Amino acid sequence: MKSFLKKIVLSNRILSYLAVSIRKIQLRRTKQIVFKKGSFIGFSVKCEGKNAFGKNSAIVGSKIGFGSYIAEGAKLAKANIGRYCSIGQNVDCIFGRHPANTFVSTHPSFFALKTPVGFTYADKQYFEEFAARHEGGFSITIGNDVWIGANVSLMDGIIIGDGAIVAANALVTKDVEPYTIVGGVPAKPIKKRFTENQIKFLLQLKWWEKPASWIEEHASYFRNIEALEEHLNT
Repeated sequence: MKSFLKKIVLSNRILSYLAVSIRKIQLRRTKQIVFKKGSFIGFSVKCEGKNAFGKNSAIVGSKIGFGSYIAEGAKLAKANIGRYCSIGQNVDCIFGRHPANTFVSTHPSFFALKTPVGFTYADKQYFEEFAARHEGGFSITIGNDVWIGANVSLMDGIIIGDGAIVAANALVTKDVEPYTIVGGVPAKPIKKRFTENQIKFLLQLKWWEKPASWIEEHASYFRNIEALEEHLNT
């Protein structure tokens, strides 16, 4: 019954607009979420709270962790976003792949049963167009405390580790290791943010899973990794 009503609402522009508006009001009140002008949030999006959605941004079929935000013009779908993430302007997701080797043509009619043009020469699926889904059914996984710069494109199937940074204008086609800075087209590692021991310390600490009271108490030490490590080890 719920899915039937959802289809009716989605098929009607006015009802859809009203439903989204009502949901925004509820999320503002219950989750303290900020919606800028023109932002859109899908019905199935799960928010942990204290999130923000920039002007003309959109997020559908996703989950977004506590304190994370997406900036103006960002378009995210099928993404599992961790806590305390900063996602820059015009970040988008790219879904679907075409064969680049062996196949004479990259057109889907030669390898797929279902195509955008409504016909196919294939008698079965010869090439997997979409990456395997991650845990929870998401196609893209973004860890905690990740900063993604402006105009970045994220390919279907990638995983970005905790604490990573993706430089502006990058195209992420492969997984990004935790606390690694990547950039370029395609994105490649530039350097690690911290030493291996410091990264190990942070991954074991998992500060983003601590209560807000703990984070507030220790926030002054977050300005220097060595100070935080020394403080917690004394």
